Amino acid sequence: MKLKEHAQLVATLRLKSGLHIGTGEKVERGEPLHVIESMRTRLPYIPGSSLKGKMRCLLELSYGRKERDPKDDGSPCWCGRCQICLLFGSGSTKQTFEPTRLIFRDCYLTEPFVTLLEKIELEEKPGVRIDRETGKAAKGALFPMKRVPEGCEFKIEISVRIFDKDDKEAIKEWLAMGLFLIEQDAIGGSGTRGSGYVEFDDINFDGVAFGEEWRKNCKKNKDELLNTQIKSEK
Repeated sequence: MKLKEHAQLVATLRLKSGLHIGTGEKVERGEPLHVIESMRTRLPYIPGSSLKGKMRCLLELSYGRKERDPKDDGSPCWCGRCQICLLFGSGSTKQTFEPTRLIFRDCYLTEPFVTLLEKIELEEKPGVRIDRETGKAAKGALFPMKRVPEGCEFKIEISVRIFDKDDKEAIKEWLAMGLFLIEQDAIGGSGTRGSGYVEFDDINFDGVAFGEEWRKNCKKNKDELLNTQIKSEK
């Protein structure tokens, strides 16, 4: 197995609603949940792990998992040989037979929005629990959160290892489907309550722009993608 080259997928991720990717830190009741920020710039960013995890999860929900951790029904596939394991890596170190193809970089704000967020504060979205008896906000049940405002843009970069038996075009098709599924879903927290709705623009793979019909092609070919093999066995 020989590494031939690295291809790159680059794109702009545009927020169509506010984005909350939290720090996991506990806050006092009623205080807003924080978003993850760069320690150097104090500006929000999207960890590569968040994008990778969401893309893999949606692909596995769409195409299934061949094997999973018998002690954890929610684990990623760990067969080590399916198309998703070849792309993202096996969910088990004991079932890892070759290197992962995809390397997700952390995603940082584009320059115009660096300037914007240096001047304004993040938005604060209120959240409440509805009392099922009264139909009103339950007393003391406040869940505010900080969000990166709608309209902000981040630069996306995914580095792709291409090995000697790999089909680069097939990997591109799997990546396109991953982006398409994220657009239909959400990233970050509170995706079912309005946050994390995103769109990908200016997508280039290996220096070539995605065609205008890429979303339509993903929708049309979704059921056929499992026939798209990223590695030749010859």
